[in-house]
Amino acid sequence: MTDREPLIAAFLARHRWDDAVRADLAGDASFRRYERLHRTSETMAESMVLMDAPPPQEDVRPFTAIARHLITLGYSAPAIAAEDPEAGLLLIEDLGDDTYTRALDADADAHALYGAAIDLLVDLHRKSPPVGLASYNEAAYFAEADLLIDWFLPAVTGRDVEPEVRESYHAAWREVLEQVMPGAPVLVLRDYHADNLMWLPERAGHRCVGLLDFQDALVGSPAYDMVGGQRNAKIVGIFTRLWKRDGKAAYLDLIPRGWRLLNHDLAQPALAPVRAWADRWIPPELRRAPTP
Repeated sequence: MTDREPLIAAFLARHRWDDAVRADLAGDASFRRYERLHRTSETMAESMVLMDAPPPQEDVRPFTAIARHLITLGYSAPAIAAEDPEAGLLLIEDLGDDTYTRALDADADAHALYGAAIDLLVDLHRKSPPVGLASYNEAAYFAEADLLIDWFLPAVTGRDVEPEVRESYHAAWREVLEQVMPGAPVLVLRDYHADNLMWLPERAGHRCVGLLDFQDALVGSPAYDMVGGQRNAKIVGIFTRLWKRDGKAAYLDLIPRGWRLLNHDLAQPALAPVRAWADRWIPPELRRAPTP
């Protein structure tokens, strides 16, 4: 029992879900955690998901705002059934267990799944982003890309990052960003990948793609959600930070996959400046999990 349990119990009672059977769902790299609530009666079975996002580390309001925007546009974001923003608690629609990752592991048609995901992005990019959302500008891109050199590079080399390394890294990414930043800004969901997409083939049109983990959405380039190599650089850095700073050693096991994805990105002509930088400062033999 966590110290938030009385708060959660009161929230569930207030919204008449205190009779449900509760089961933990997979968490993520944040302070948020999730439970599936399930109950049955003589006439029906119901399920819901509890999001527990404790303040001040988390704030559920960006999630609810983006969810409602996406639903208004006709997409399958989880509907909000009940909320207590001050307590950091939400009851949201249960979209099931069929993430893209699980569906693909079960031999689902990859072309159908990824085609549907790309079609949704194309449709989303034709629509105006929410008013007042912050910009995904160059400063934000660099702050995230720097996670690779702030956390991974020192961990794998055992040395602090020299100013020359940082400056050349920024120059390489700046050259890439100059190609993708121009153009009309769109809603960037930022974590648009197989573990955050749900396969809902019973739903028509773009609603067959369920959307999760979009609370960090910003307004920026349409290239990011489609092909963002910068995101994989950020993730390698985040996984290293989760191990080094937060003591979550399990994330070390995910770094090799992050590098496989990033190496694939670096092979693309558009990322040639970053590939040249990486070949000099993070040669292939260093593209591995740091040694604990």
